[in-house]
Amino acid sequence: QKSRVTKINRAEKKLVMDGKTLLSYDKLLIATGAQATSLKVTGANLKGVVKLDHLEDAHQILSFAKRGKTAVVVGGGITALELTEGLLSRGVNVHYLLRGNRYWSNVLDEHESRIVEGRLQAEGVTLHFHSEPVEIIGKSGKVNGVRLKDGSTIKCDMLAYAIGIHPRMELAQEAGLNLERGILVNELLQTNDPDIYAAGDVAQVYDPITGTSVMDSLWTPAREQGYAAGLNMAGYQKAYTKS
Repeated sequence: QKSRVTKINRAEKKLVMDGKTLLSYDKLLIATGAQATSLKVTGANLKGVVKLDHLEDAHQILSFAKRGKTAVVVGGGITALELTEGLLSRGVNVHYLLRGNRYWSNVLDEHESRIVEGRLQAEGVTLHFHSEPVEIIGKSGKVNGVRLKDGSTIKCDMLAYAIGIHPRMELAQEAGLNLERGILVNELLQTNDPDIYAAGDVAQVYDPITGTSVMDSLWTPAREQGYAAGLNMAGYQKAYTKS
């Protein structure tokens, strides 16, 4: 039976399920992840504006991704690149908007960025540097263009965006756990409540090497954090250290 936790009762160490059912815990792991940050420009609610957050989103993207159609992709990281390549494989003409002067500049060096860009261009992607949308233009409730910051317009049938994520912290916030950008945990993945742990995209983990609390919104760190948290909840002492 599918149930959703709606509240954490720390005093009684119980979870409220769908507003009523109570489930007791000795140790609790919060691994609620993150969700896609919404695009906040005029026209973002038009039909044909899509993100990739759920399976339902993927189905929606596929329904728009028809051969010969034109898509604009917005975002500077891995998910935007995957959207671009996925649309290309469906025969869609893709315009890729990059806010800076190269791809993923906070992770890749210039040479690496140019390799990715060169491959995209060879596959037929049109790259637009120093570009970001200020308005999505619609006709009859559907996307038919994007106006950019420099005043130019790109005609398109869909706009796909991946502009970052934000952690799902509502349960932790209501429970009074310590938060910053994510749920603050020590190197054992414990929150300020020693019986509650957090791991993955929702967790902001203390890194003893740098003495700072960091967020790693990537698959491998999430898996490693979950593994360490599981061991610690079972009574072992397993510090997670950022590789």
